[in-house]
Parts: sequence; C-alpha cells; structure tokens
Amino acid sequence: MGKITFLPSGKSIKARPGQTLVSAAAAARVVIPQRCGGHASCLMCRVVLEKGELSAPSALERRKMPENDLLEGIRLGCQAKATDKDCTVRIPESRWKSVVQAALERQRNGED
Repeated sequence: MGKITFLPSGKSIKARPGQTLVSAAAAARVVIPQRCGGHASCLMCRVVLEKGELSAPSALERRKMPENDLLEGIRLGCQAKATDKDCTVRIPESRWKSVVQAALERQRNGED
C-alpha cells in the first residue's frame, strides 16, 4: 500500500493499489470537488501529481483530458488510481473560493 499526501491540507492516507484518488481523499476527509459521481464528465476533480506515481491514464481520461495536461501531471481524481508507491497530489483551489476570500479581505480592510 502506498501513501497519498494531499496538498494543501497535508493530510495523508495509506491507499490500496487501484483505489481512486477521490475515494482515498474521502477516507482522509479531504474534499476533491466533483459533480458527476466519478464518470469523468464534469472535469471538476482535476488534481496535480506533485511527486510519486499514479496509475497510467485510463482510456476515458485520455479522451477527456488534453495531452499536455496529462504530460504536466494533471489528472482526474475520479480516474487516477493509487499504486503501491507513495505520491503527493495537489488539489487546486477553487476560483470561486479565492474570489470570495479576496472580497472578504477587502471588506475587512475597509476597501469597498
């Protein structure tokens, strides 16, 4: 069993080979956003492989993701699976979350 570390939270979990990142993240109480229930149709569950190893992209993932993204380590959390090797994946921050945080910060600083 390999260990998966999720960034930016830093939480880690041992995952069995073949377990999807979405499933492992849920077990570690880390949220990888998704809307399609793991069918690779919403593309919301993109993660970045920072180091280590994941399963090879599935045929479905290859159809849905641009080749350049795959080469840069961008994977779909619902399709990418753990191996027996350790890995670290980054869950990109939601654009909406960063917009809301910036607005709240401006409001706190009295900048309307």
